[in-house]
Amino acid sequence: MWTVPPAVHSSFNSDFAREITRRFEHGRFLIIGGNADKLKSQFTAAEREAEAWTYDDLASKVSRGGDKAAFETAIWLYPSAQHDDGTVADALSRCANAIILVPRPGADPATRRPQLVECFGRFGFVPDYECDLIDLDPGAVCLRRQPSKEPDELVAPVERTLARLNSQLGSLRRTLEIRGSELEGAQRHIAALEEKLLKLKEYRRELRTLKEQRQTLRKSAERRIGQILLAPYRLPEK
Repeated sequence: MWTVPPAVHSSFNSDFAREITRRFEHGRFLIIGGNADKLKSQFTAAEREAEAWTYDDLASKVSRGGDKAAFETAIWLYPSAQHDDGTVADALSRCANAIILVPRPGADPATRRPQLVECFGRFGFVPDYECDLIDLDPGAVCLRRQPSKEPDELVAPVERTLARLNSQLGSLRRTLEIRGSELEGAQRHIAALEEKLLKLKEYRRELRTLKEQRQTLRKSAERRIGQILLAPYRLPEK
């Protein structure tokens, strides 16, 4: 019996299965790891055949089924730590033609993904860099069984992928520069508004002080004496 990773809710969104079925139009799906049953219900809603297996299911059913691939695509919601990676990779490589690796919450793709890619490489599966899954999950990758190829044939798809990523990076850099310029302008505008607000508050304080001084003056003895002295000189009201 394999070591079972602790239960963690999967990170896929409600459109995950629909997007996967759009990219992988044929065959059955196998789902293991994470909340596989929940993801299976998405495939059912998308009218695609899928099975959710536990790690024990994978061990027992694959050993009985031989080396014939029973699924077109397997989806492994992989955990944060290594849990019988080699055993899982061996079993999945014998029951599926394509394997999608998706990190579960807490799994660091920068660490786990290279480990798993290397692990599956020992069973003849390599990344399909032309299958872009970044919109589903930045750490997701599709692996396919590859026949022997010349180095030039392997370099071409990698170069196309790098060119696409460089183009996207350039676009993001330009967008960042524009947003940075807009942010600087907004900060200057906010600073000017804050300065005006401080001046307005200062004017209001001065006005309040003048009003208080006026009230004080009206109530002062000097004002009452002045009114008495000026009374004889006032013109009679008509």
